[in-house]
Amino acid sequence: MERHKVAVITPGSFIIPSGRSSSVERVIEKVVPLASDQLNIRIFGLSDRQLPNFGMVGHVPCFRLPGGHRYLQSILQHLRKWHPDTIDVHNRPRLAFQIKRKLPFTRVLLTLHSTTFISTAYSPLFETSHWLNRVDGIVVNSEYLRSELLLRFPGLQVPILVNPLGVSLEDFIPRWTPLGESLRQARLADFGWENRKVVLYVGRLQRAKEVHHILSAWPTIQKRVPDAMLVIVGSAFYGTDRETAYVRKLKKLAEPYQDHVVFLPYIKYPRVADCYNLADVVIVPSGEEEAFGLVNVEAMAAAIPVIATNTGGIPEIVADGESGLLLPPGSLQQGLAEYISYLLNHEEVRRVIGCTGRELARSRFRWKHTAERWGQLMRGIE
Repeated sequence: MERHKVAVITPGSFIIPSGRSSSVERVIEKVVPLASDQLNIRIFGLSDRQLPNFGMVGHVPCFRLPGGHRYLQSILQHLRKWHPDTIDVHNRPRLAFQIKRKLPFTRVLLTLHSTTFISTAYSPLFETSHWLNRVDGIVVNSEYLRSELLLRFPGLQVPILVNPLGVSLEDFIPRWTPLGESLRQARLADFGWENRKVVLYVGRLQRAKEVHHILSAWPTIQKRVPDAMLVIVGSAFYGTDRETAYVRKLKKLAEPYQDHVVFLPYIKYPRVADCYNLADVVIVPSGEEEAFGLVNVEAMAAAIPVIATNTGGIPEIVADGESGLLLPPGSLQQGLAEYISYLLNHEEVRRVIGCTGRELARSRFRWKHTAERWGQLMRGIE
């Protein structure tokens, strides 16, 4: 029996695979190859001068096509020749609509990763609603994103299916093991950070990520935990370390604490996993529209307690008081100072929360779980 044919369409913003792509491409790179034994899959994405126009992502063929205004036509040429059973368009509602309009008898799904491309900053609500209602289904990564879609588009008629994301446990050496601790001590020595307690932030440096709240809380943390240091890993944009006014603001806030606050540039995956091994606590202070937040499951995979905002899809990942601590968005500065200081001063609590998080990641948030559900959704099994 011929396997179900699935065309996976990337947003066309970054090449795949790439260590400097967005989280969308990383999800595709992790999930799709795991389903290739059950499905006949092809990936269609952006071309550039770094990689050939044809390659493989795991065992899955990847066709790299011209971007910009040529992207849609290039995709359609391939789809008309191959005749997939299902087309999975990632994070671009308009592109999904355009493909469905040109191929009306093919099942087209939109996989939505965030609220970015359903916001009024991207297109008027009536226009986005029209696009969404023309596809055959929408896949989201959290119940929060599903409810947000229904709230913004109450007339939405298409099915919305939830498929939480995952993590590669093998990329993360858990902190509370002899190997994890020995590697941590060696890495701290390499940086000259021996005997320091490390608070880690990993992610984009944008206003919506609320990183400034960590720095605003830092004077209190520094008084309560003199050997604490803050390590901020990331940049404002995917693929570049160009600074913005917000990044400059963060560095200005950090100036009084030069021996205690360090900025590291964007680190490619999977090497960024080494940063988690340095940490005692990971902070995810994101604003209200964080649909999932891969950093949460990555910290849990590394057995590091998470302190995060109780908003968006984060409560679906972090079990408050078990695998991390959640804060209401309105009290971030004071709450971060309290929770960070408490965890840094109580090693056994950090160990228990970290180990609980690791087990939760193992049992619920692995890429193989995401891939199994994705394969069923592509075949129309809900």
